[in-house]
Amino acid sequence: MGSLDLVLKFILVVLVLALSSLGLIFVHDFITQSPYFGIKTIHISGAASLSDSALLSQAGIKMGDNILAVNLKTARARLVAHPWIRDAAIQRRIPSTLAITVFEQTAVARAAMAEDFQVLVDLQGQPFKPYEPETEPQTAGLPEIKGLRLESLDPLSPASRFGFKGKLHQGVMELLALDTRSLVRKITADKDLGIDFTTDFFKAHKAVGEIPVTLKLGFDGFKEKFAGTSKILDYMDGFAVEKRVRLIDFFNIRSVTITLEDKDILPGTT
Repeated sequence: MGSLDLVLKFILVVLVLALSSLGLIFVHDFITQSPYFGIKTIHISGAASLSDSALLSQAGIKMGDNILAVNLKTARARLVAHPWIRDAAIQRRIPSTLAITVFEQTAVARAAMAEDFQVLVDLQGQPFKPYEPETEPQTAGLPEIKGLRLESLDPLSPASRFGFKGKLHQGVMELLALDTRSLVRKITADKDLGIDFTTDFFKAHKAVGEIPVTLKLGFDGFKEKFAGTSKILDYMDGFAVEKRVRLIDFFNIRSVTITLEDKDILPGTT
């Protein structure tokens, strides 16, 4: 009799567990399929380069989806996989609202990798996507960088990504930081000659006019040479110079050379 009681108790426990599991499954299915929890409102903030529809498509979310069935971790991973999205956060607001915040990349320049291929460069000076002005017109006016080469950022790591590094790269980023009015046209980096910097920054000077001026800055002292350019042009503005300044060579800081239109060269000054 005792053995029969144990068997009956075991069967009863199994039945209770089975019914409980079925009940939980039923509750789960009811909640995750109930129209009450369907997404009716989506708040999106931080998106400038991507439309709301493109962002939702990237996240794999659409209006009407059950808010409890949305896998927030997966949706966020899909968002940050987009080259324009640096980071993202998604929050549920029960019963039917989803809040999505994205932190976009900021493109500060475009770097030439080959004759017909350029990449966008972010605030840290690293490439993050191809330059495509036809579909992204907001990037069309960015300054062009030439002479940088992609390198492994961590050669000892098998998962290392490629980017820019080294003295020339640091110099380029320093010059972009000096360009507070976004007037840089082109920066050319050369391992032997240093950095050339073409800008509209000095167009207000009579000695320059409407055409950009190029500064040959060498490898260092960029801030001082930038300030020195203003002093030189202030001085030249006081004279009736018929030909405009097109290039100032600071490579040898002891003998600055100024090239005018038609490649006329003024004597070096100490």
